[in-house]
Amino acid sequence: MVRRLFPQLFLACCLLTLSTGVFAGTDGNISDKLLQAFHKTFPDAQQVKWAETEDRYMVNFKQGEILTKVEYDKDGNFLNSLRYYSEKSLPVNILCRLQKKYADKKVFGVTEVTSDSNVEYYIKLEDAQNWITVKSNVDGLMQVVEKYKKAS
Repeated sequence: MVRRLFPQLFLACCLLTLSTGVFAGTDGNISDKLLQAFHKTFPDAQQVKWAETEDRYMVNFKQGEILTKVEYDKDGNFLNSLRYYSEKSLPVNILCRLQKKYADKKVFGVTEVTSDSNVEYYIKLEDAQNWITVKSNVDGLMQVVEKYKKAS
C-alpha cells in the first residue's frame, strides 16, 4: 500500500508545483489574518508565492536552503506542508539511525511531509547501482518504500 501512496504523493507535489506556477504571486485574495499568521510563523520566508484554488490556499517559499510548500483551508487553518532539504536538516535521531543503517549510501535529498497529526520523512538514498527511498517517522523507525536500479 505504501508503494502505491508514494507515487500519488509525488504526483500531488508535481501538480501543486504546476498549479502554483499558474496562480503564483497573487496574494490579493489572502486574508490579512492568514498573511499575519504566515509571517509570524515564517518570519524569514523568501521568494513567497501564494496560490488559491476553490477550497484552499497554497504558499511556496524558501527559508535558507529549505524549499517549503504549505496548504491552508479557506478559514486559514493549516492543512499540510512539504519541505525539501538535505540530510543536514534532518532531526538528529533520524540522521544517526540513517547513517548507521545505510552507511554505504549517500543521501540525495529529503522530503518532509507534515499534517496536523503526523510527520514523515522520505529520504532518497543512492549508491552506484540503486536509488532507494526510505520512509521514517519522527521516532526514527525506517522502512524502504522504493528501490530502483540505476540505468547503466
